Amino acid sequence: MHTESLIKFWSLIHSNIREFWAIIEPPIEEAAIRLNVPIELYYYSELGLDSFSREEFQKRDPFSNPLLFEKTFVTLNFKGWIEPLDEKYHVTEQARDGARKIIHAGDKELLPFESFTDIDLHRLAMLLKQIFMANEFASSPVEKWAVTKRFRVANKNSPAIIQIREYLMDLFAYRDDCHYAASHPYFGQAGIVWSVLGSLWKNDTVTAEQITESMSFRGYEVNDYEVALQAAAQLGWAEQTEVPNTFRITQTGRELREKTEQLTNEFFYAPWSVMTQNELDELYDLLLKLRDQLNSFRKSK
Repeated sequence: MHTESLIKFWSLIHSNIREFWAIIEPPIEEAAIRLNVPIELYYYSELGLDSFSREEFQKRDPFSNPLLFEKTFVTLNFKGWIEPLDEKYHVTEQARDGARKIIHAGDKELLPFESFTDIDLHRLAMLLKQIFMANEFASSPVEKWAVTKRFRVANKNSPAIIQIREYLMDLFAYRDDCHYAASHPYFGQAGIVWSVLGSLWKNDTVTAEQITESMSFRGYEVNDYEVALQAAAQLGWAEQTEVPNTFRITQTGRELREKTEQLTNEFFYAPWSVMTQNELDELYDLLLKLRDQLNSFRKSK
């Protein structure tokens, strides 16, 4: 099975995840306010709700300013949601229960979809479970930190649409694990420089101001990206253009970014060899229908 024939799946999976987010996140945010549960517990659930530390979180998100994590840790500790434990923070059972409650509030919005759709949701869940299980047993350079650590709320007794959402988030986490395994050797602790290379790869030319605006959620300032662009230039990944403060990607930078994308895909799709071609065709068709019907469902609410 050639990786090239499978590449189309990731954008479809990601678009389904975005549709799920659009449906569940508003009620999750409302429930967090109503129940007085920090919304960070929802977002950090993807990073695991056993323990918190800068080092652990950077295995899933090495591209955001780690000071954002540490500031939140201080606040959550002060309010009793997490407790110091050696060099980490232990997440309390109260915090896990709070996260579970607000996530359930979001999933509740999905339940009417089962009568709205004509998709065989149980079949789709079964196909996704095959890939999830194959990922779990795959032997590869992928550490599988993200997919192992993430906090799950669905189980085998959950409605099919909830199981599907969970399996797609597992694939999202495994994709992050694969990209980390493919790219981390090139940036080490300097995730911001890899982010800069990504912006250059997508846009050809960028300024620090443009990156700061487009990635404000990362928590870095303009001067941080100015330094990162200079570092990318020193590595031969970028070069200054004739326009002041503007950088473009070099051929070396482009080849490296494309090499790691290819390696990410190879890692990500290797376990999919457990699927037959008929199953892959069926999965793609079901995911296409799911994306379109989730979109229609959301607009009908």
